[in-house]
Amino acid sequence: MKKRSCNFIKWLAVVFSVLLPSSIQAADPVKIAAIFSKTGQAVVVPGIRPEFLAIQLAVSQLNDGGGLLGHPIEVLELDNQSTALGAKQAALEAIKAKVIAVIGANRSSHSLGMAPVLQTASIPMISPISTNPQVTLVGNSIFRVCFIDDFQGEVMATFAAKELQAKTAVVLTNASEKYSLSLAGLFIEKFKKLGGTILWEGDYLGDAVNFEEQLVKVKELKPDVCFVPGYNADTGFIIKQSREMGITSIFLSGDGLTQNIYKYAGSDAAGTYSSNHWHREDVDPKSRQFVQAYEKDNSKIIDPITALSYDAVMLLADAVKRANSIEPQNIRTALAETQGFKGVTGEITFDANRNPVNKSAVILKFEEDAWVYVKTITQ
Repeated sequence: MKKRSCNFIKWLAVVFSVLLPSSIQAADPVKIAAIFSKTGQAVVVPGIRPEFLAIQLAVSQLNDGGGLLGHPIEVLELDNQSTALGAKQAALEAIKAKVIAVIGANRSSHSLGMAPVLQTASIPMISPISTNPQVTLVGNSIFRVCFIDDFQGEVMATFAAKELQAKTAVVLTNASEKYSLSLAGLFIEKFKKLGGTILWEGDYLGDAVNFEEQLVKVKELKPDVCFVPGYNADTGFIIKQSREMGITSIFLSGDGLTQNIYKYAGSDAAGTYSSNHWHREDVDPKSRQFVQAYEKDNSKIIDPITALSYDAVMLLADAVKRANSIEPQNIRTALAETQGFKGVTGEITFDANRNPVNKSAVILKFEEDAWVYVKTITQ
């Protein structure tokens, strides 16, 4: 009897020696990297980091539902230090950590800094809000969940010409940012096609804080609208200084502006229009559910990057499920085949360049100290 018991125990030991490693492997966590700005000028909301909070919410919900194919998800939060070089270094760190995918970055210049590294490593990258068309053209592992500048530039030019009845415009471009250069060119092209006149194309460097030289020219020309596709600091300072100089033109911008523009322009930001990807007052049921879930534990959603970051993670999870694999190459293939994914910011179907088609843009107007919804424009 003792011999039989001994043999049985040995048999169990053999079985567990075979089964246990695979069981442990099945439960091993999978890593994804979130690469955004924690420090530097590109921080969306100082001290709050809405992108990371949205990603944490998505991952928490996925882990509550069993993770990715039974694997719990770990998020590696990396700081790109608000530079393209910092983004590249963060991407290298993500590869070293053996992540299965990367979510990020925000600014197109940062995404263009990290995309070639991730493309070479065949690691899927999903940018929530980099709108420069060149970002996904880096290679077949690079995706985005937002519309691109081609659409955004046309939207703002059409809004200026048809809704604001603008006949003349001045365009001021941040020469340090590919995002600004791209959007400015697209606005100019469309505004001219609609019969408008571009009185002057000026530029400035991204770290500038005094724009008197450019604004003297704007004051002389008296355009109906002034299109400034920059970010909070540069665009905010331009708007504030223009009002101090008595310029009354309507200011327009793109999705580079956030609630934080008030820090730089103050009440002078009132009356400024911008295009964006989503607004928290969207009445879609999926959008309302997201807002309620996020704001239950966090402050009020004030920037679309929050919803776009959440969508990027959920899109990744959807691709993993369809691929039935956590291998980056298989995930990439499934991402490219995405059709009709229903996200918080709209439906996503990718074209040949891994850009979502038929996404909508919202026009927002800054009033008092917040962006308010004006209208939605669909591709």
